[in-house]
Amino acid sequence: GIVFFSLPRTTAAQTDKNQKAQKQEKEDEDKDGDEKLSRKDKKRVKIKMEEARTIALRRIPGTIVEEELEKEKGRLQYAFDIKDSSGKIWDVEIDAVTGEVLQAIEESEENDSDDTNQSVLRKTGKSVYHGANSVRHATIRLLQSCFRPSGVNG
Repeated sequence: GIVFFSLPRTTAAQTDKNQKAQKQEKEDEDKDGDEKLSRKDKKRVKIKMEEARTIALRRIPGTIVEEELEKEKGRLQYAFDIKDSSGKIWDVEIDAVTGEVLQAIEESEENDSDDTNQSVLRKTGKSVYHGANSVRHATIRLLQSCFRPSGVNG
């Protein structure tokens, strides 16, 4: 298991600083957790909306029903709601600076984040396991071929 330790605060200044930062963060966020975009933020954007659309639709093919540039937890991102061919709505988020896909989840799953996180972890774990297993088998074959006596096949 994992054990977490909590260290007591050593000075009142740290506490005041943290409280001020938390208050400012709360003021910066609106009711859905998004922050206001400043001109400075908009200048940091490297990926255009059209590029972000293409990336999002490559990840989840379908029809975009809603899109926006937003700032969430300090990160600039494009948020797309995409309706797939089966009628499911997906929430796809693309980093507006790097073009990285930050999230691509079904909206019904978005509301149940614990289950979603567990699902992603299971899928990632399986992918890592299969990838590592493939590397192991390739390494064994390579080593066997290197140390096999000449003239022996199989």
